Amino acid sequence: MSLSVIIPAYGRTELLIRCIRSLGRDVQGDMDYTVCVIDDGSGIDEGYVRDKAQVDYPLEWISFSSNRGRSAARNEGIMATSGDIIVFLDSDMEAREYFLSAHLLCHEKHLKTAAVGRIIWPNGGGFMNYISTRGVRKLAAGDTIPPWYFVTGNASVPRAEFPADAPFDETLPVWGGEDLDIGMRLHSTGINFVYVPEAVSYHNFEGTLTQHVERTRHYGKMTLPVLIARYPELYHVVRLDMLDSPAGRFLVNSSMFYPLYIFARLFDFLSLSSKLYDFLTFAAYAVGWLDGYKP
Repeated sequence: MSLSVIIPAYGRTELLIRCIRSLGRDVQGDMDYTVCVIDDGSGIDEGYVRDKAQVDYPLEWISFSSNRGRSAARNEGIMATSGDIIVFLDSDMEAREYFLSAHLLCHEKHLKTAAVGRIIWPNGGGFMNYISTRGVRKLAAGDTIPPWYFVTGNASVPRAEFPADAPFDETLPVWGGEDLDIGMRLHSTGINFVYVPEAVSYHNFEGTLTQHVERTRHYGKMTLPVLIARYPELYHVVRLDMLDSPAGRFLVNSSMFYPLYIFARLFDFLSLSSKLYDFLTFAAYAVGWLDGYKP
């Protein structure tokens, strides 16, 4: 089976160079694979990247004239490539040794399967520790992976199982949600989800708790209403049913949220409880939902 690695990119040229270097045959093996970078309108210098990276595998390059979003970039990469297995990797990731072999082996063993690899995050602080334990990292070996844990920073899907026409939704209003949407759509067609801890990538992540809270609030306001209208079961999955009671709404009001948020920001250098970050994350998208949702 052949592989097509899809890498949407926007700026951060040096991280992109490290990303595509990490996919070299000296660390990934002599398989049949092509890498496709899609510059989402940021004007990355393709020649500079190729000169610095010096890759030893086929590297395709697509440049958008303007920013169209990650979904459009991934869709363009899917249409421009032909590998049997589509591997998604974010441009600020660095694949570890045998990353591609691990994804390939999963699909050789399992039919109708989407694979989610293991992402390693930088050390440092409560928030960074928290996000390194989310998603599939919360599950024990052998647990069933729900579709809402599907993320395309490090994942793979057989091309034959993808929707043929624009699989990623390009209409979602703000960042986030496209992975959840495609995960739910794949699940509805009978796709299983498998965690592949051997498919390791390191995430050169530089986000902060403040950015996380603000982005999550916008997600709750703009994107969650769209997704829950499509998949009503998500209302309970993301615990928005808690807001059906006055007590639940009281939990996410500003008098409860801001003291804990300020505390977490001040003492984030400590290993604070994951329950605190769970609450801040839930409260952020819940407030967004209440602000944007109209029954």
